[in-house]
Amino acid sequence: MEPTLDPTLKYDEALQELQSIVRLLERKEINIDELANQVKKAKLLVDFCRKKLDDTEEEINKIIRPETSDENEPF
Repeated sequence: MEPTLDPTLKYDEALQELQSIVRLLERKEINIDELANQVKKAKLLVDFCRKKLDDTEEEINKIIRPETSDENEPF
C-alpha cells in the first residue's frame, strides 16, 4: 500500500513526522520490509513541506512587494 498524507496535515506536523523517519533511518531501527514505505512517506513529506514553504514565501512577497500597478493607484 502506497503511503498517503492526511489532507488536514499542518507544516509542523509534517516536519515532526519527517524528523521521526530520519531518526529511525539514522539509528537503523527500521526493518527492511518497511524501509521503502518510510522512504516514500519521507519523500511525500519533503514535497509537502517544500510546497508549503514556497506558497508561504509567495504570499509574503505579495504582501511586502505589491505589484507596481497597485503602487500607482491613489488611496
